Amino acid sequence: MTAEVARLTDVLSLRDLAGRYLAGLDEGGFDETWARSLFTEDIEMTFPVGSHQGLAGVAGFTTEIMARWGRTHHHGSETQVDVDGERAELSWSLIASHVHHGSPLPPDPTQYFQLGGRFTGTARRTPEGWRFDRLRLRIVWTTGAVPRGVTQVDRKTLDTRGNTPTSAKENPPMPTTLTADQQKELIEKVFHEGLDLGDLSAADRYLTADFRNHGSHDDSMRGPEAFKHTIRIQQSAFSDIKYEILDFISMGDKAAIRWVMHGRHTGPFIGIQPTGLQVQHQAIIWFRFEGDRIAERWGIVDNFALERFLKSGGKPAGPLTPAGGPGAGKPAA
Repeated sequence: MTAEVARLTDVLSLRDLAGRYLAGLDEGGFDETWARSLFTEDIEMTFPVGSHQGLAGVAGFTTEIMARWGRTHHHGSETQVDVDGERAELSWSLIASHVHHGSPLPPDPTQYFQLGGRFTGTARRTPEGWRFDRLRLRIVWTTGAVPRGVTQVDRKTLDTRGNTPTSAKENPPMPTTLTADQQKELIEKVFHEGLDLGDLSAADRYLTADFRNHGSHDDSMRGPEAFKHTIRIQQSAFSDIKYEILDFISMGDKAAIRWVMHGRHTGPFIGIQPTGLQVQHQAIIWFRFEGDRIAERWGIVDNFALERFLKSGGKPAGPLTPAGGPGAGKPAA
């Protein structure tokens, strides 16, 4: 009897956790106190409009999503709960209504957006009570008008009218809303906050949810996580990182930069153990924008020169001897 009472108490606490999360989306007030009342330090959130990891920044991530709407109403079904000791699995169905900013009462059909879907997640028992450590939303159906300024993935995921794939013609890339100066400012934020400072949440703030990182460490990765992978590699291999943008050009929804990275080699990189050398790493990068975010990146990065520099103990990389000549294929003296 005592064990059953404890189980039922946990079930009620977990259902209350889910209810407080949904109610909070409509009530607002996303701050650190709100976040700590719902999530663990290592919370992972995966939504159609973006993903986020870690308690730090989760309030800002939620604020950014909810700021797209003037008013919202989230209605959830009874939460299904499966408790297993100190962990639990949760799931519930959702119908959510979103009203555009400045819409009349009642809203015109072109001024609201509705969706149906299902939340799934896991929770962990903490000294403060049950807290989510994983939360995912899968959308099943939508109706109405998406807000202005959504990214391509938002439009594909939120406005499908079902689960039938559409062709590229039916779902063209969304044009950028950024001027050339705004494009440069966005790129500078990505490099400074993400690569200089190692802030993983910069990827969630500035990249589309289906971001493509072509010619990078792992082309198969999609979304902000692809750029987070790059940040982790850079931060583990170099310290005192500073990216300097030397040149910038803009052509409609695309822009190109030439950068140099200054840093110290203090961790393994492309198979080379830390040398402690001060390095300068160069590249030319193209970006494509959708809405107010970066959707794609193509990189031509001079890893070859950096590899020669590190392996030589800091000797400047000279030109290669022409093929067929003495010492062909080796750095010139």
